Amino acid sequence: MEHILKILTLAEQSARIGIVLGPDAGDADLLAAHALKGRLGEKASILNAPDSLQNRWTHLFKKERPQKETSLSIDVTRHPVDELRYEKENGTLRIFLTSPNPLPKDAFSMEERFPPSDMIIALGYSDKETLDHVLKTEAPVKNGDAVISLSSPVHPAKQTLAQQPVSMPPLWNLDTMKLWSRALLRSYVEEENTVFWAFLPKEDFQKTNQSDEILPALVNGMRRITHMPPLIIALWQGQQTNDSNVHILFSCANPATLEKLTRLTETTSADGILITGSYPNFSEAEVEARKLLKQIDEKL
Repeated sequence: MEHILKILTLAEQSARIGIVLGPDAGDADLLAAHALKGRLGEKASILNAPDSLQNRWTHLFKKERPQKETSLSIDVTRHPVDELRYEKENGTLRIFLTSPNPLPKDAFSMEERFPPSDMIIALGYSDKETLDHVLKTEAPVKNGDAVISLSSPVHPAKQTLAQQPVSMPPLWNLDTMKLWSRALLRSYVEEENTVFWAFLPKEDFQKTNQSDEILPALVNGMRRITHMPPLIIALWQGQQTNDSNVHILFSCANPATLEKLTRLTETTSADGILITGSYPNFSEAEVEARKLLKQIDEKL
């Protein structure tokens, strides 16, 4: 949530926002990128999403192909330039450089890169060096402090899963994926990448025309399509007009954890999913969920 608040604060001051995807980006990263773009509006662009990744989602999203700029570069420390001017004549652009020494042809290099952004949001970068290289050569940013990385260290299993082609079950339509995107936007991972938290207020269901009955299938779909932590905790608000209570969904990859939760909450589970509780707000629901996590740890 801290990252999201920082993104929204910087976005208010930015005219151009670039979203870049790294070599470790998978389906969840692309969905998060589209969720961010939808939230930030026309000022945001997904700059470098790989074609292989975009091809899997063309039934939901149009391919992003933002235009690059072409630049002619020269190292002025080695080849000083005193003056620059240009002329356009008969369809030809001529650039004139005044230099104290002759300028050889190999002093110039041609580059293509995106126009400088006021802020950059990065997804799918497991190391800072790779991101720094992209910022330097492909997606420059005007202010180095306006770079926000939502990436996390990549487990080898994630790389394997991200490379596998996937097909969406008939269940997933555009509205369902909008709900998925909203869940990713209000999510974070903690406990050394073992617990995934997501928060869904009533408005998310209303604006995507979805029923909360889809949540178990949606969470299980997340597990099938991308690498997720062993434990997923989704807190969501009731959809009825007069019902603002918050409920908790646990999705456990470990059957032993699911069994402990079943005993602690005195509820039943199905397909690795357990739903429990009705709390007046998100804060109280999160407190109860964390209390249950602590009790699970004590029983291990």
